[in-house]
Amino acid sequence: MERQLLQVLDFQHAFGISSPDKPKMLSKKRKALRQLLLEEEVQELREATNIIEVADALTDILYITYGTIHEYGLADRATMLFDEVHRSNMSKVGPDGQAIFRADGKVMKPETYTQPNLRPIIERDFSLYKENEILQEIAKIEKQDNEDRIIAKIKNKLNLFDKFLFWLNNKIEANLKRKIDVKFPTRIDGNIIVKVYDEEYVV
Repeated sequence: MERQLLQVLDFQHAFGISSPDKPKMLSKKRKALRQLLLEEEVQELREATNIIEVADALTDILYITYGTIHEYGLADRATMLFDEVHRSNMSKVGPDGQAIFRADGKVMKPETYTQPNLRPIIERDFSLYKENEILQEIAKIEKQDNEDRIIAKIKNKLNLFDKFLFWLNNKIEANLKRKIDVKFPTRIDGNIIVKVYDEEYVV
């Protein structure tokens, strides 16, 4: 989700569409536009007659949804919101481990169901994490530690020769990263830009 949100953010910036840092309501005019855009894509999904049209409509729905998330200033907490809604949805499984379905197939809410608690996520002040250099550094260290733990687990499963190849590959990759930067397009017809020693090339 994070990569896709960043791609849509590129689109927002390219077309001068507002992406506030904090949650906020949209104007009535802007809210109506976002709603209309989403409804148009839902209509395309409704009218789809083949899997290509279905894929196109569903992807457009996601794209507009992510853009709307940005406009409401919710992008930095979208993953947390999704996780909380997922937790709530999973509580629809009954005490016996079975789901209760309505006649049309919709999952019903048993007594074990708990609503998503979104308010703390919405009201949380993320500026502390964005602006505090110490906390940013801690987050960076924690991310690196997690990556190192994953790599260590992988290496433990390898034989001696494969460990050497793994080390060599990482060494080459690290050297290339210092010399090469790749920027992927946000549109299907966009170009991949490769920068090598500050010289840009279109792939």
